[in-house]
Amino acid sequence: MSAFVKSIPLAERLIRRNPLYYRGFRRLLAQNETATLAERRALAERLLARSRAWAAALPGYAHFHLDCPLAEQPILVKDSLQSRAEEFQARTWIPVAHAATGGSTGVPLRLVRSPQSLTMEQAMIDHLAAKAGIDLPRAKVAVLRIDRIKDPNDDRPPFWRQVNPQRLVLSSMHLNARRFPAFEQQLKEFQPDVLLALPSSLELLTDLASEHGSPIGLKLVITSSEMLRPGLRERVRKCFGAKLIDYYGMAERVCAAYSTEDGVYRFIFPYGFAELMKIEEGRYRLLGTGFWNRCQPLRRYDTEDIALLPGGATAEQLERVALGLDPFAGIEGRSTDYFLLADGSRIYTMDQVPLGVTGAATVQLIQESVDAAVVVVVPNGKFSDHTLETIRHNFYQRAPRSVKVRVEVRDTPHRLANGKAPAFISTLAQGLTGGAARQSASV
Repeated sequence: MSAFVKSIPLAERLIRRNPLYYRGFRRLLAQNETATLAERRALAERLLARSRAWAAALPGYAHFHLDCPLAEQPILVKDSLQSRAEEFQARTWIPVAHAATGGSTGVPLRLVRSPQSLTMEQAMIDHLAAKAGIDLPRAKVAVLRIDRIKDPNDDRPPFWRQVNPQRLVLSSMHLNARRFPAFEQQLKEFQPDVLLALPSSLELLTDLASEHGSPIGLKLVITSSEMLRPGLRERVRKCFGAKLIDYYGMAERVCAAYSTEDGVYRFIFPYGFAELMKIEEGRYRLLGTGFWNRCQPLRRYDTEDIALLPGGATAEQLERVALGLDPFAGIEGRSTDYFLLADGSRIYTMDQVPLGVTGAATVQLIQESVDAAVVVVVPNGKFSDHTLETIRHNFYQRAPRSVKVRVEVRDTPHRLANGKAPAFISTLAQGLTGGAARQSASV
């Protein structure tokens, strides 16, 4: 339904920018930019109380001790939500939107969303774009994400679809060096203000455009759904002259964060409420409570993501981060994003293997077993034996020599069933889920 709605500008405005809620949400987000800790805390208490009332009416929360302080209530995990979805959904006469996670494990998580939830999400994305000086409702937007345009084996252009005068959707699955001229020509003709992209697809597009000296110009790039690698923001600025906002969220819409500079993220309050539970020094398990989805109120939902903060953070410092006043370093990935060794130990930094590698447009690491991995490389014009040497060196800086690694050179990245191409994939720790099921921003 969403693709159909986005092809009709009026329908999109009425649903995603619902006039009953949209202006109020934009005003709330703008006012909160200057709100104090006390003001944010008071608003959080009111919204959490409303969420508690919604949840109390649902059988799924019957044993969640909702009268206790939030930090003492049980954590809602994905398995419970997946196996008993109906128990966490309210019956309502209000039309709802149906959604699901990517389903790369073969069992997508079924979700429903209220009109308020849809509109708050859109208001929040528009609010972020306004920070970069872009009026998103009036901007021309190109999309390079996971949309299926045509059969991946179809080698004939077009590799895109213009769904309305303001929106061009490109096939990330077809983008490679050989087809880049066709993509370049279409982007030059469409002249988008904003590009909405997966980081992996943006990385490939930026590398190809830089290599060809392409004159493609953009004002803003918004990335989502995958981890953004350090340095890509600066490359985008040099190549396209564009600012870059990286947006973190998830299909469950319980919290969100954004970044306009490397290593500096802020939670977006009051889109949702974040809780940070310490795993070890500097690493925190991220729980989220949604504020706007009465049809499926999720409380203390375990996102399975890990937030990075400086060590030694006090309770007040964590609260300031959770309420969006202070920044944090970023999202490391899911708690299942680790390289599992034969002795049971785990390495959580394998997605950094591509750092400092020249000669490659994209680099991915896939763990096949406890003693075997493959590195998928999409080369560029600077590719050489040194590229492979650097990759192997980086790999063995983190993994023991008992793990054998081979390199596969391809013209496109390895993609999961949901279309994403994360930097690190483990068939053992994730069952091929391929990292955080991060939300794709809508525009």
